[in-house]
Amino acid sequence: MLRLETGKQKKALDARIADLRAAQAKLSQLQAQIRQQLAAQRAAYAKLVANKARLASALASAVKAQASLKRKIDELVAAQFQYGNVPSVYNGTLIWPLNGTITQPFGCTGFAWEPPLGNCAHFHNGIDIAAAYGSPIVAAGPGQVVYAGPLYDPVSAGAWVVIIAHSASLQTWYAHVQTRLPVHTGDTVSQGQLIAYVGMTGNSTGPHLHWMVELNGTFVNPRLFV
Repeated sequence: MLRLETGKQKKALDARIADLRAAQAKLSQLQAQIRQQLAAQRAAYAKLVANKARLASALASAVKAQASLKRKIDELVAAQFQYGNVPSVYNGTLIWPLNGTITQPFGCTGFAWEPPLGNCAHFHNGIDIAAAYGSPIVAAGPGQVVYAGPLYDPVSAGAWVVIIAHSASLQTWYAHVQTRLPVHTGDTVSQGQLIAYVGMTGNSTGPHLHWMVELNGTFVNPRLFV
């Protein structure tokens, strides 16, 4: 009887050990993929920095395009507020829109690809979350899609972006997404609803989401809201 019970315990232990080894192998594989993504990003950035003329031109185009779109979004949000489609304030919290690895945080950065801001020679106005190409991206909070499409002319290889207004003063931006979008401008979405897929549109060094939070007309650290 004791021998039988010991045998059962050994089988159960062997099964747990096998599960642990499988989990460790999967973790090692994911870590290796992340290291490859980071290495690819650094290599791409280094290549861009080496060509300073191209870098300066690309930075100027990106800043101009985003400023132009931001003005349009502000107008759209103001109009939707007047129509009563977005509330004056947002009382909830936000959730992370994607499960992945943060490859670049919000704030001053050493990446020369980012434009200057304030005392920062280069400033990153969002959080980069790397994940497998095609991974689902969800709405960080409920609201209305005020824009879904290219950041600027598709001929210029602009990044595709989804922008959600959670209130008259709070919007979230989801950039570098794939061109196939499950939502459209004017749609009302709930928190956690599928809105896009991880892509590489625009000036991107690999599949990732560039997530931005705009509060009262200024991009702020998304971590303050999750």
